[in-house]
Amino acid sequence: MPTSARQLRLLILTDTAILGAGGSERFLRNLLERLPAERYSIDVLQLAEAPVAGARVAELGNPAIRLAHHPIGPIYGTRALTAFGAIRARVRRGDYDVIQSQHEKSDLINALLPRSVRKISNRRDMGFQKSARVRALFRRVNGRFDRIVAPTGSIIDALVSDERVERARCGTIPNGVDMQRFHPATPEQRLRLRSALGFDAQQRLLGCVASFSPVKRHVDLIAAFARLRSADPRAHLLLIGEGALRADVERQIAQLQLSTSVHLLGARADVERILPALDAFVLASSTEGLSNAILEAQASGLPTVATNVGGNPDLVRADTGILVPAHAPDALAQALGEVLAAPARAAEMGMRARAHVEATHSLEAMAAAYESMYRELVQ
Repeated sequence: MPTSARQLRLLILTDTAILGAGGSERFLRNLLERLPAERYSIDVLQLAEAPVAGARVAELGNPAIRLAHHPIGPIYGTRALTAFGAIRARVRRGDYDVIQSQHEKSDLINALLPRSVRKISNRRDMGFQKSARVRALFRRVNGRFDRIVAPTGSIIDALVSDERVERARCGTIPNGVDMQRFHPATPEQRLRLRSALGFDAQQRLLGCVASFSPVKRHVDLIAAFARLRSADPRAHLLLIGEGALRADVERQIAQLQLSTSVHLLGARADVERILPALDAFVLASSTEGLSNAILEAQASGLPTVATNVGGNPDLVRADTGILVPAHAPDALAQALGEVLAAPARAAEMGMRARAHVEATHSLEAMAAAYESMYRELVQ
């Protein structure tokens, strides 16, 4: 049967639990949900524990997707070796057409699996977690992938420079965003959303959706907000997410006496009901791939203030927001102040941001690009 007609079998390997919070998890859910069940049979093997009840933020409705967990711990440990043997046996039994991996552990396992199956490495970030030892290892195995794909050219440039990847083996497929789920609110809806969160129309709301991890630089964001708050007491900062640094964030908030103006909302499954209530979105990361959080904020009609790293310049332009250097709280505070001081200009930025992502970052276009890649590889 021609590959264009028959059902393809995909094995997805990922280091994290895809029903939890996080940009790469959101990307994978968005993609897999839009691969038609009649054309794809999909096994997702997650090399991590299942998320606990409070950390699970989504469900999957595609009946073609089967989820399994196989936590392995360190990639050099005995559990990882045992897992590799089990995955290798699974591949030999499974008659898979394509194996797609994302994150370091999954990529290394994928690279060492039988070469009779087409392999895709999906690079979601700038490789900030890779040690020199791991980079050297990837230089040896990158050639075993049939395709290396990333959501932004910045990641490809880094791979060519740091891991000596052949550019001809690479491709770029931008992330998509659900334009029906994430959209601007009417003035009446916005008031109701704000009221549900405990705010009124006069308060100025900034929001950030990011895990409490070192690279998200909440330390810089809170320092910048302290400067902003001293100039504008109407300002409030809403932090959506969880993570290992939550206690550090709480301490900094207390030390700067911001407990009444910085609000920790935790991991939320209803982000689409929070973003349209905001005046602006902010991301202070020291590194990014192509931020799903920014895309969702822009789809919600928000201007964005973000650091000039990774794929952020692909999304945040002069007419949709403001870019600032990383690790620069003063510049971040100034940019946030500019946005809040000019609400009409901010609203125009938000509408242009919405129009841009609608034209260039639809989920349908993203899924179609992946489908085209899968079919091309197996042919």
